[in-house]
Amino acid sequence: MNAGLRRSSLTYAFAAALVLLPSAMLAAPPPAHRELPKPTNLQVLPKDISSKDLMATMRQFTGALGVHCNFCHEQNAQTHRPDFASDAKPEKAAARVMMRMTAEINAKYLTQLPDKGGMMQVSCGTCHRGHSTPEEFIPSPEKEGSHKK
Repeated sequence: MNAGLRRSSLTYAFAAALVLLPSAMLAAPPPAHRELPKPTNLQVLPKDISSKDLMATMRQFTGALGVHCNFCHEQNAQTHRPDFASDAKPEKAAARVMMRMTAEINAKYLTQLPDKGGMMQVSCGTCHRGHSTPEEFIPSPEKEGSHKK
């Protein structure tokens, strides 16, 4: 076979692959996601929470506190993955206290205030603002003459 014919055959084969490859990729199923285990040891969140809602809640926590899963969840020594059911870390107990606190503030106290055009609620981010421990608030010193009488 001469070089020109061989080059031409390779060109056609390459062109055919470019045409057929995208259609083969479209027909292939997406990669399977690992099924999350059913949550256990839920003490504040609803026991029937969906995996989707649970993950959304956990993402809110990580964003509000600027942390990752291992901040509250102990790592399993054998699997090297988070042991979500474990209560070994004190941060997890603190998170439960804080969840109950914000729920109580929202339900018991903020419902008594006049609504200013939207639902008034506190969340983890209200105080934490991306930090694992809320930063201390130090008010600016008052300027002389700015005090209302």
